[in-house]
Amino acid sequence: MRKAIRFVRRLIVGLVICLGVYVVHSNLWQIVQSKHPRDTRTIINNAEIAEVVRKQATIIHSLPREFVFDEDDMKDEHGNPYHIILWNDHSGVPGYVANPTECMGNISCQISYNKRAAADAHAIVFPIGVSRSMAPSVRKPWQLYAWWTLESPLHAGGDLRSFDEFFNLTFNYRLDAGVYAPYGSINLILRELKKSGETELEPLLERKRNSDKMAAWAVSNCYGKRMDFAKSLMEAGLQVDTFGGCFGGRQIGGGRYSDTFYSELQKYKFYFSFENSINCKDYFTEKFWFNGLRSGAVPVVWGPRKSDILKVAPTKSFIHSSDFDTPGELVNYLKYLAANETAYAEYLHWRTWVNHPEKMESRLRMENRENDLRSFCKLCSMVQSDGRDRKRGVKSPVRIVHSLYEAWVGTEKGECHK
Repeated sequence: MRKAIRFVRRLIVGLVICLGVYVVHSNLWQIVQSKHPRDTRTIINNAEIAEVVRKQATIIHSLPREFVFDEDDMKDEHGNPYHIILWNDHSGVPGYVANPTECMGNISCQISYNKRAAADAHAIVFPIGVSRSMAPSVRKPWQLYAWWTLESPLHAGGDLRSFDEFFNLTFNYRLDAGVYAPYGSINLILRELKKSGETELEPLLERKRNSDKMAAWAVSNCYGKRMDFAKSLMEAGLQVDTFGGCFGGRQIGGGRYSDTFYSELQKYKFYFSFENSINCKDYFTEKFWFNGLRSGAVPVVWGPRKSDILKVAPTKSFIHSSDFDTPGELVNYLKYLAANETAYAEYLHWRTWVNHPEKMESRLRMENRENDLRSFCKLCSMVQSDGRDRKRGVKSPVRIVHSLYEAWVGTEKGECHK
């Protein structure tokens, strides 16, 4: 009897494997044919097949199993697209998306500001400052409510204690958030560099050789402590070009993220990534990710903990002010790097991962970071996962923020300050 059972099991496994091979080769043929629609005689070489298999396997295996979907999972039990509403007064087409291209998988949700559709929405995102009385009067049991902020706890806004057991998720830049929504990520930046053709390090270094620009800083919130620290660096002899509202409104290039913004910053060796909050958990903004790393000006960091940055950024991609006892020591080190290109280039070496992803630090690779599934892609995947559970008659995970105040302010343990 046992032998018969083992035989049946082996037979089933064999059939499944054969079916899987057939499906994969069928998909491969469709993919390659789509690349060569006019030439049905195209020979599919082994290298091309291997590349398609590698890409598909990376996307599938880099996501947690509960976030791997088929096409049917992208519609709810009524066959409608999943819908996420942003609960604020913004009108027009939202700038947030969750689709298969952006999310690198079968993840797709409509995102709108249409409050009138709240009764049928699958998730509603409430930005900081919204009071409980402003929420919909009727709430479906399967709807996910998320509290969204990009600010540090020093600017929490409103009475957070009034939201006890109201939200299902927190939605912010912290790694412990229900929906992780950072200001940037290394994988996102690498994709942008590849898309813009910035795949080699030498042209970036050449721009800096042809320029005498040392450090840049754009700031419009003239917060005292960071202004004082920047001033101490200048007094110690560091050449700094200043921009923003605190310095007469002067812009970098054609303005933030214009066509000339990055090309202008690339002439500088360093960028001041100074935040307005000190030691706030995981709080560092576009000043680090885009004004610094993305542009190619090495970030000089003040405000965030170094340990928080090292959780998500390349080890040698920034210079932290806490590593130096005095502003003068920091200035001397920056001048040393400016005069020694080999040492300076070590802080830009991570950009070569665009062409050599195998050299990326393993802790930052997509397969070890949930495929960088974040922000609205992550929320949409949760919505789809819950919807799939409903279709199957399976109970979804219980998600509840028991105390928003404790989750957001209490966990800082009093260390986050101005």
